[in-house]
Amino acid sequence: MSNSGESIATPLVRGILAAAVSLGTALAIAVVPALTAQVAGTESSASVLDAILIALNLLVLGHGGGVVLDTGVIAGSATLPPLGLTLLLALVAALGMRRVGTALELVEPDGLLRERALRDAGGALGAYAGVYAAGMGLVAAASRGGEVAPVVISAVVSAALVSLVGGLTGLLWSLRREGTSTVPGVRVLDLLPSPADAVARSTAIAVLGLLGAGMALVLVLMLTHLPAEAALHQQLGPGVVGGLVLTLLQLALLPLFAVWGTCVLVGGTVSVGTATGLSLGSITTGVLPALPVLAALPAPGELPWWSWGLPAVPVAVVALGAVRLVRDTAALGTRERITAWVAYPLAVSLVMLLIAGLATGGIGEGRLMELGPRLPGLVLPLLGITVGSTATVVALLGTGAGAWLREAPGRLRERVERAEDTERAERGTGSDTDRDASAEQTSDGDAPR
Repeated sequence: MSNSGESIATPLVRGILAAAVSLGTALAIAVVPALTAQVAGTESSASVLDAILIALNLLVLGHGGGVVLDTGVIAGSATLPPLGLTLLLALVAALGMRRVGTALELVEPDGLLRERALRDAGGALGAYAGVYAAGMGLVAAASRGGEVAPVVISAVVSAALVSLVGGLTGLLWSLRREGTSTVPGVRVLDLLPSPADAVARSTAIAVLGLLGAGMALVLVLMLTHLPAEAALHQQLGPGVVGGLVLTLLQLALLPLFAVWGTCVLVGGTVSVGTATGLSLGSITTGVLPALPVLAALPAPGELPWWSWGLPAVPVAVVALGAVRLVRDTAALGTRERITAWVAYPLAVSLVMLLIAGLATGGIGEGRLMELGPRLPGLVLPLLGITVGSTATVVALLGTGAGAWLREAPGRLRERVERAEDTERAERGTGSDTDRDASAEQTSDGDAPR
């Protein structure tokens, strides 16, 4: 019935079942490592219930929700999400809805969306997000109490956003199909109208490249500070299982640090506590949590002069996306090309600001209350890089300026060759005239007196 679009019941049921499976998977991802650490921890005073509550609160944080702390050492709300866990939960949602989209057979054999495909997909996604968010609300309410308590409303809203984004990604993923000799292929971006498909493709290239550059910066810092990280890990003495949990926690935070590194590369400032800042100009840090990966931060003070050359990396990345955009829109009309050229830097800037906002938060009301990029100071340098790089590429490739510059050496060579030919011709004419004059003088000299 769902394939013909005659009933909405089956898509709703599929969405509900997928949400229940995804919610169970998310709980297992958080609870299993916590229980493993509790069972194997010989010096831990936490009970099994405490381990489960900690895992559930971490799950709320992983969705982007808030948690209220009252541990005596830290008091206040914690809103800094471990983006690695967030990405993992979004992947779980995407896989769940991909199976739903495949089962609903949203695409006809000719490569077009079937009748009522959007209605069925929307119903399944709505049911999925509603059940998933409600389930996370129940999880948050059940884990309240004691020293750590999640904010239920925040848990519901953040879980709804993660499930919607991940679920929509899964549905789009289910539309993709490789082409054969008899069946046409389906590409998600090709379903977008022109020039939105070209802008989306180039924006994805730029954003992924920028985040990759930030990750590369973090990995380089980690590799160059391995002794300090190993010393701090040894001081903590977590043991085998505790070390595994600590490693998983740091892996969950690694994408967060990659976003911070990207913000620094584009010229922004990242706070690692009140009255602190990481930027290309200087490093100012305070007392940080005893997390081995934080030992990779550079020492406080001014960075070397060559650090100001690091923004060339994001400039090159954005320019690469702009090159792809110019090539993809070369066959379009003038209006469509100008629209794409204007939309591209704005889209890259907007997406990066949204990602930077997700990587901002705090822990408690003390010195760690301000963590993450300073968004007001990030806007201008980010716009400068995206707009400047795009304008340069468009000026060179999107107009006649690039062809003119490429042909300039040839034109110069032609002018030089013409000048040389003219000079040789003039020399040849001059030589003939001199020979005639000499012959006349000789003839006059030999004449009889």
